[in-house]
Amino acid sequence: MDATTPPGLVDSRLRLFSEALDSLRPSRARSDRELPVTMSSFRRYLPQIRASLWESRCSHSTMTTIYHETSRCDHCRRQGHFGWLYCCTIDTDPLILGAKASGASIAFDNLGSRFAENMTLGKFGPDARSRKLSLFSEMSAEQMHTYTPQQIATVLAQRENVHTTIAKERNQATHSVRSARRNFPDDNRPWMPDKRYECRHTVCHRCHHNGRDKSWVSLNGVLEGDVLPNVAVGLSFRYMGARPCVDARVVRNIGYRAVPLVRIPNPSFGSCSHPSSPMITRQELGQTGVPQSRG
Repeated sequence: MDATTPPGLVDSRLRLFSEALDSLRPSRARSDRELPVTMSSFRRYLPQIRASLWESRCSHSTMTTIYHETSRCDHCRRQGHFGWLYCCTIDTDPLILGAKASGASIAFDNLGSRFAENMTLGKFGPDARSRKLSLFSEMSAEQMHTYTPQQIATVLAQRENVHTTIAKERNQATHSVRSARRNFPDDNRPWMPDKRYECRHTVCHRCHHNGRDKSWVSLNGVLEGDVLPNVAVGLSFRYMGARPCVDARVVRNIGYRAVPLVRIPNPSFGSCSHPSSPMITRQELGQTGVPQSRG
């Protein structure tokens, strides 16, 4: 570069040289807005963190399906895809029993009123275990014969000791945890919750897949008189006001009717189908699958 070089050309070359050096230096971290626009945005935007589908505020073990048109899932705030949602019943069952004991109406139809006479919290439920001689209602006569009288007396003595210990602790001091006193105020029936703190966790099948394993009903238990309160009163269909029942005479014939034979059109040469082709049945087909002549 000599003295005859124009000053403007020198400045232009220096600017290009400076830009070339900047491009070779490690670039600093730039925000998403400063990133250059490229044809692909795969690495330009960070993936959004998706909420876990298994996140739930309820860890109870019993649920039922509630058919309601306007109810929404507590997790995704959407309506049920199949017209129903899962609802926790851990507190609902004892509350239904308590309402029946107080004389309140708990059923919306005659069928629920009939089943309500036999509803319990289960053969091994807390209300049954509160009775000292509940062992005899838990075991059948055949099961009783498998125990000796000494073994049965030992089990009864153990349960008697449990009831005595609970009664002593109940009289000596009150419960130290306020939440236990608040949620279960009836000390004589500690399984009876307060209705104000009833767990009504409601979720859809998409957000709570294992709700299916918590909402099953034992048909053998129903036949033996062991009916849960929410099943007895038809809690699933309470908002509908009716049970979606069908005639048993119609249901029992499903799958037993003879399937009609498919009528196959006679194929014609040179065309896929012909409107005037005679119709034949599969019984008229030969061993090789070629239609037999009608004579």
